[in-house]
Amino acid sequence: MPFLKDRSKVKQSRSERLDIETSRQGLRHKIFNTLGDMYVGEWDYNKKQGKGALLARFGKLYEGDFYKGRREGFGVLSTFVPESRTFTLDYRGEWRGGHMHGRGLRTYPNGSFYIGNFRWSKRNGQGQLWNTDCSFYDGNWLHDKIHGEGMFIFQNGNRYEGYWENGLKHGKGRYFHMDSGQMQEGVWYEDMCVYSTIIDMPYRQSCILPTKYPINEVELEDPENMCQKQEELALEGIGNECSFILVETPKPDTSEESLL
Repeated sequence: MPFLKDRSKVKQSRSERLDIETSRQGLRHKIFNTLGDMYVGEWDYNKKQGKGALLARFGKLYEGDFYKGRREGFGVLSTFVPESRTFTLDYRGEWRGGHMHGRGLRTYPNGSFYIGNFRWSKRNGQGQLWNTDCSFYDGNWLHDKIHGEGMFIFQNGNRYEGYWENGLKHGKGRYFHMDSGQMQEGVWYEDMCVYSTIIDMPYRQSCILPTKYPINEVELEDPENMCQKQEELALEGIGNECSFILVETPKPDTSEESLL
């Protein structure tokens, strides 16, 4: 008659002992895979989970949180530089499913850097970009491109505040010509201004290259309707040039005859 033996008294086989000894559970030191990657850190049921550091064969080092074998949580990604034998920062921030996801800091090989939100390793949402040519952007992103409302300061100090689409100025906006002292307000379509009005800024004379003469004061015969019509046409992609009839503001007659 078969009976159940006490497992505590049964001698383990060699394969069972090897399976237990090679099981990756808890903290382990220098685990290598067949590709040459090295991992130091915590495991859970043979998967990286918890705190750890992964050095890839091509010189990328990740230090941070893991979940079910993937980078998830907070972590730092850097690249090894053979000449100086140091690591340079690539990304520091939040991760999900092995991707940059959430708030983080990203540096680029040309020296520019970005601080803001990511979605699946692409800039998405609110963020700020500092470029090496001293230009700067603060605003919204979508699929790694400037998209939505934002402000861009150009290398020469000029500034655009308004709407963007796929990295191009598109929609209503204001362009501040800080070098000459004018403010241009209107509508852009695929990076081209199709309708705008320009006025002098109060501090025009203190600019680097101010215009020689101020802009004359002019008025539209029906400013509200004409401006609204041109904005609607511009937003629809119909880039007709303005054909408004401009009327100079009449100056008061101060002659002696008019005073009589």
